[in-house]
Amino acid sequence: MRPVRGVFVTGTDTGVGKTLVACALAAWCRRRGLRVGVMKPVATGGRVSEDAVRLAHAAGSREAWPLVNPVCFREPLAPWTAARRAGRTIRLEPLLRAFGELAARHDIMIVEGIGGLLVPLTEHATVAELARRMHLPLVVVARAGLGTVNHTLLTCRWARHRRLRVQGIVLNHAMRPSSDPMARLAVRTNPAILRRLTRLPVRGPLPFLRRASGLQHNPDRLARWAQRFLGRPFLEQLFPL
Repeated sequence: MRPVRGVFVTGTDTGVGKTLVACALAAWCRRRGLRVGVMKPVATGGRVSEDAVRLAHAAGSREAWPLVNPVCFREPLAPWTAARRAGRTIRLEPLLRAFGELAARHDIMIVEGIGGLLVPLTEHATVAELARRMHLPLVVVARAGLGTVNHTLLTCRWARHRRLRVQGIVLNHAMRPSSDPMARLAVRTNPAILRRLTRLPVRGPLPFLRRASGLQHNPDRLARWAQRFLGRPFLEQLFPL
């Protein structure tokens, strides 16, 4: 597969804010006048992936839905488990063909993974393998609070073990921040620790949003939010002209 401009947004866990960050990146690139292709290759938890719907809206995508979200299972389980319970098999080749078709028509591709890098898609393939075969660098989204240093370092080191390039880390308040003073201290000190130990750009923590979906429904507002909280230097490093 030819080199593609873009990023693969992964996380240290489910529910850390991958969709918010992916939508923000898509909206920001769209505002710059780029043709933005988006994809949520595999989703679970509904007949239609709400994550994919929000991502397509942020990018202004009118692509056929089987390209944007080729695989979606109703049960909110790990993809391999959901596929087995549905009597289906996830195959990487159709996902890669859909990705290639989208990439051929767009300037930038933003792909949102499911869960973290080691989430199994099949008995033998994880999300990391899908990202590797797409040849996209990673943006790692992680929780802002206590415990995130371990989870983020594990994710980044596994990525490097699999020869995946991590371009940056985004810390996010996916849940309301704790009022405990030591928990707040962890939030303040985590970014510097992660910068020191990974030698990577670290942005955040992004503010807690009571209704993140409301922001994601307004691409212009989302693009401004991305520039404010992710920062233009970080964004231009991800998507150089």
